[in-house]
Formats: sequence, structure tokens, C-alpha cells
Amino acid sequence: MLLLETKLKTVKKFLYLISFLAFAATTFAQIPNAGFENWTSMTGYDLPDLWGNLNPSTASTGVFTAIKGTSGPASGAFYIKLTTKDAGGSIKPGLIVSGLLDPVTLMPLSGFPYTSRPEKLTGKWQHMGYGADAATISAWLTKWNSVSHMRDTIASLSATAAGMLHTWGSFSFPYSYSSSSNPDTAVVMISSSGKLPVKNSFIWIDDLAFDGTVTGIESGKLVSTMSVFPNPASDIANIRFNSSKTEQAAIRLLDNIGNLVYQSKEDISAGPNQLTVNLESEKIHSGIFFLQVSTSEGTVTRKLVVRK
Repeated sequence: MLLLETKLKTVKKFLYLISFLAFAATTFAQIPNAGFENWTSMTGYDLPDLWGNLNPSTASTGVFTAIKGTSGPASGAFYIKLTTKDAGGSIKPGLIVSGLLDPVTLMPLSGFPYTSRPEKLTGKWQHMGYGADAATISAWLTKWNSVSHMRDTIASLSATAAGMLHTWGSFSFPYSYSSSSNPDTAVVMISSSGKLPVKNSFIWIDDLAFDGTVTGIESGKLVSTMSVFPNPASDIANIRFNSSKTEQAAIRLLDNIGNLVYQSKEDISAGPNQLTVNLESEKIHSGIFFLQVSTSEGTVTRKLVVRK
């Protein structure tokens, strides 16, 4: 009888696990708590549900770098306010990760289940960096490799909140794909500061979302051969790649908040190709940009640093 009860309990636990995984896959079809509407009250502070942050580790100092915003959200009732602060003599950035955060290394320990291939990460923000500081947004799509017992990066993005913005604005950052596989995990990481945090730098975030679907991207000759040089660039950027056919290629250059600053259509031939992008436009200033090349073989995005 005892053995039977033990087996029944084991079966129940297994069924519960399967149900939980199915629920997680459904619930996290998009970014969990993407509008920061859900919070858990702790003693003296709040935690944004499903987002790792530094509040638990700075609670002893009475300082919290991730705060629930209630006044004038982009939509809904709340948003998140990330601010770099002095916590007991140590400057800590306002930092969140869509999963678990290592409070020592300030790196993500986990993400959330996700199996699609989005084109870009979008959202609403306000921000300001003090001195040379600037807020950052990073994201990764990864997949567990059962052979190497490591995670393969399927796609990634990295962007900086340049300048200041004191009203809600929209951002849109494209992913750069390095694999044709579907991911199993997504991670979004947002910080009020860069590598050298400056007190009072901040970023406010609301309405995060994945947008678009990438199909066939980063496969074939286009991704395996495409290179951009020089990088950093000042007046021109060259794009070199191989094509399997003669056709037209669409060239697009996006700034670090997703604005289109350059586009063109170029004739390419079967075999090696080299195209040139003129960076002399007044819209193209020093900073981080995303250079996209689209052909019938897919679309490839490369990060381009411009220094003028």
C-alpha cells in the first residue's frame, strides 16, 4: 500500500511538472510581465514579478535601484524606473533581467522559455545618462546544445540610450542572427548605466515586446560570407558577401533606437559582391548603428560603429 501511494505521488508530481511546463510555454509566448504591471510587495520595497534585480541585495542599505513607477505610465497602471544609486558606498546600476540575476557578476543566470525568431525588440522609454554614462539594453536568444553541453547563441542585440529623453518615446532594436535554428530561451537585460556607472543615471521602461518574425535569415552563403569593414567606420562602410544568384539587394541602416537613416537598392551578381554605404549624411553621426542586407537568401544584420 505504501509503495502504491509513493508511486501515485510520483505520478502526480510528474503530471504537475508537465502541466507547469505547458503553462509556462503558453504564458511566456511573449516577454513575461512586459508592461511591468505585476509586482510583489516585500518588507520595505517591491519586486517586479519575473524580473531579477538588485533590490534584495541592496535592501540592507535601504536603497533600491528598481522602483515601481506610478505617475504617467506609457500605458497600463505601472512601469519600471531603473536608477543608478549609491548603496552603502558602492555605486549600483538599476539593473533587471527577464529571469534570474547574479548579484555579484551582474550577469543573467537564466531567461524564459521562447521558441520563435523575432525580428526586433520594441518598447517605450525615458532616459538620461550623467557624464559619459548611458543606459543599455541587451538581449539574447539561445538554445541548449546537448553535444557541447553549452548554450548556443541564436541571435543577440545590444543598444545604448544616447542623450536624454524626458517624455515617453519608442525604441525598436533589430536582432542580429548567427544561426538558422529556433531558440529555446530568451533573455532581456536592461541597465541604467554602462560599464562605468554614474550616480543618478536612469532609464524608465514600459511596454516591452517582440515584433516581427524572421524566416530563413542567417542561412546560406549570405550570412556565412558577409563582412562589414572598416568597423569602426567614419566616411564609408564596405559590405562584402557572396550571392548564389544575380538579383537586387536592399540595404538599410538603422540608428541605435531603430530609426531608418539610410536605405538603397543595389544590383548584385552571382558570386562575390562588394557594396559601399556613404556615411556622410547628416543623419549619420558618431554612435552605434545596425546595417541590414536583404536578398532572396534572407536578411543579415551587423552592428556598425561610426566615429566621425
